Amino acid sequence: MTNVRLPDNVAQELLVLTGQSDTDAAVLEAVSDYMRYKRQLKVLEFEGQFDADPTYDYKEQRRIP
Repeated sequence: MTNVRLPDNVAQELLVLTGQSDTDAAVLEAVSDYMRYKRQLKVLEFEGQFDADPTYDYKEQRRIP
């Protein structure tokens, strides 16, 4: 467990934005959202680095045999 000191105005705004009732839950939600966002940015770094297969039919995999 890590303790984080936040200014009161930041903690209050975090509670409002997250809708959480306690600061620990609000910080956990905010950090989790930030980490998800950073992972999404890393995925975008791969954009354009792979060639698409023009013959690939994604609907084919949905067909029931």
